[in-house]
Amino acid sequence: MKRGDWEKPILGINAIYHRSEGNYAVTLSLDLGLTSIFPPHFFKRYRDRIVKDESISNVDIIKHYFKNDWGLMFAVVNEDFESVYHCFENDDKDEKISFVAVSSEGYCFGEKQGNINIIKTIISEEMLLEKQKPLFSRSLRFKFST
Repeated sequence: MKRGDWEKPILGINAIYHRSEGNYAVTLSLDLGLTSIFPPHFFKRYRDRIVKDESISNVDIIKHYFKNDWGLMFAVVNEDFESVYHCFENDDKDEKISFVAVSSEGYCFGEKQGNINIIKTIISEEMLLEKQKPLFSRSLRFKFST
């Protein structure tokens, strides 16, 4: 984080694993003691909404995400964020999320289970309605360009 920290680098470990539903990715944040799991649905949405290229393999789309991502900044979810989530992910209206996060490529929604974050989906800033944009810039106090 600063010049004097050269002996204490921030390290993260990423891995891809396969289950019957598809390829997952997991990240371990050694300094924070957190694990983040990215299920196949996340990468399907990432491909459709952010990359917009069907020709890239599933493993390569996962590698593309981690190559371009610098990390997540989290905010606790309120009813407004939940309604935005359900606007884009309307398969299960009862599904709960506990955080929204901004990354270098979009806004991610997920659920916290102890020290594990399950990153469920991603949307781009351009997908937001004009009335939704202030909610994200005000709550996350961060603006990125696409």
